[in-house]
Amino acid sequence: MKKNDFITVIRVFAALAVWFLITKSYAAFVDPLLTGKFPETVRMIISSMIIPYTLGMGAAYLILRGMRNQESKSTEVPGMYDQPVTPGFMIKSFLIQTGLSMPVILILNIINILVLRNTPHAMTADQIFGKHMIFYLVLLLIFNPVMEEVLFRKLFLDRLLVIGETGTVIISAVLFGLPHAYSQGVPQMFGTFIIGLVWAYVRVKTGKLWPCFILHMMFNLYGCYFSTLMNRAQGTRVMFMFISIIVMPIIAVILLIKNRNSKAAAATVVSDVNA
Repeated sequence: MKKNDFITVIRVFAALAVWFLITKSYAAFVDPLLTGKFPETVRMIISSMIIPYTLGMGAAYLILRGMRNQESKSTEVPGMYDQPVTPGFMIKSFLIQTGLSMPVILILNIINILVLRNTPHAMTADQIFGKHMIFYLVLLLIFNPVMEEVLFRKLFLDRLLVIGETGTVIISAVLFGLPHAYSQGVPQMFGTFIIGLVWAYVRVKTGKLWPCFILHMMFNLYGCYFSTLMNRAQGTRVMFMFISIIVMPIIAVILLIKNRNSKAAAATVVSDVNA
């Protein structure tokens, strides 16, 4: 890695660290002082929505300010922005992201429970269907899909593009996975790393952010709401595990192989034409 590329990566990691420290410091030190002074929902909005994406994102932007972004790089990288966004592309992306990430999360959670005796950091039915149901609906299906994509797939990813497409996709996925180790546990960290690979790839290939919004929302809908509903009874729990650990991964691998073969065929045609 070139020196300038290394400095770019360090600055982006520093921006993430500052965002994370501001967000978690507020939750740990300031929010408890507001207990009893503000309604719980108001405190949750301030802690989960306002602080991370005003003070946190603002501080991250100041660290990244002045760095080259996608506009100066997109014309230099062949293949960037050449993927049209179609319903088929979105469905394939959802199947791949879910088929690769969910088995990792579920299997590591099982190991956590059986071997390490740790309780998974999963959201419970009481949280997402309880008295704060509306808050979590807005947070998980609207706010987080939009604001996390702006932070990770816009603010961070655009600056990383100067190091090349592959490095950008991998490093941005690492950046996305790391905070989840603290908030949701190691299994979720590995799962979100895989999801981050898919969303970064979609962002780089399409040049658009809104497909990532939709894919993020779809994953939260599947991973939080659908999984919680399916795990309420033994029969549906077994069905969910079968779908998530066996059926979806097989579909994801088939789609990846087909995509790789189609790219290889397209490259052969191009080389024949040029010859």
